[in-house]
Amino acid sequence: MKKWKKVLLTLFVIGLVTAGVVLYIATKKPPTSEDSKPVASFKSSELIGKLESDSAISKKYMFQNIAVEGVIKEIKSGDHSVIIDAGESSFINCSFDSAAFIKCQSNFLVGKPTSIKGIYYAFDKTEDDGMGLIPVEKNAYLRTCFTNK
Repeated sequence: MKKWKKVLLTLFVIGLVTAGVVLYIATKKPPTSEDSKPVASFKSSELIGKLESDSAISKKYMFQNIAVEGVIKEIKSGDHSVIIDAGESSFINCSFDSAAFIKCQSNFLVGKPTSIKGIYYAFDKTEDDGMGLIPVEKNAYLRTCFTNK
């Protein structure tokens, strides 16, 4: 009889610990750029240049919080995003969640320099048309952005 009590108590404790771990993981808030310090800081044109010339840079900073300084080219209120100019046909697309965008919106003005931090997740560039008529567009993407103070 004592053996069954020990087994049941052990199973109960294991179940309780497992339930606690599952609850912690299920309710844990995903990391955002607002919550952490950037691992690196770049001028917008510098970031695009590094991403274009070295694919290892993209892998190094993938899903990392980075800060980008540049001039605001466009504010998309409907998409909760800010586009930072990074040189000829090059842009940094900074996506905000709606609450962060509302908090930061007063700091945004087209043509004004800014510093934004966000989680880097992609870089793409359109292919040349072969005749040199359409400029190659390069874009870097940051998500869960916030102003970098």
